[in-house]
Amino acid sequence: MTKEEWEKLEEERKQKDKDKHVKSDKNRKRRTTIVFRTTEKDREIIFSKIALSGLNRQDYMTDAILNAPIKVVATRNVIDQCKKELKNILAELRRINGYENMAEKDKYVLVMISQIIEAALKKSL
Repeated sequence: MTKEEWEKLEEERKQKDKDKHVKSDKNRKRRTTIVFRTTEKDREIIFSKIALSGLNRQDYMTDAILNAPIKVVATRNVIDQCKKELKNILAELRRINGYENMAEKDKYVLVMISQIIEAALKKSL
């Protein structure tokens, strides 16, 4: 094996090692952990759904949580949190001057708040 071939193989190995740690299509490492408790029965059901989905646990849970319908009871705390998030979003909109450049987190929050307002309006009719 020539020196060039060896260097190429070494470079490919290093790239594979880097790619192992990158799970999202935005090339970011997922470092944050979310933990919750459940009953043994619920755990079995959750793991059955994961196995049937063909996804790994992390991808299944992330997709399930981010794409689940929002069920909200409009308490004072929810209303206050919506106001706080709206202030943050307004500040961000003023900064970027457009929705297409908004941070992903703020887009999700904006959609969630819209859904909460829509649900509240439907309930009041």
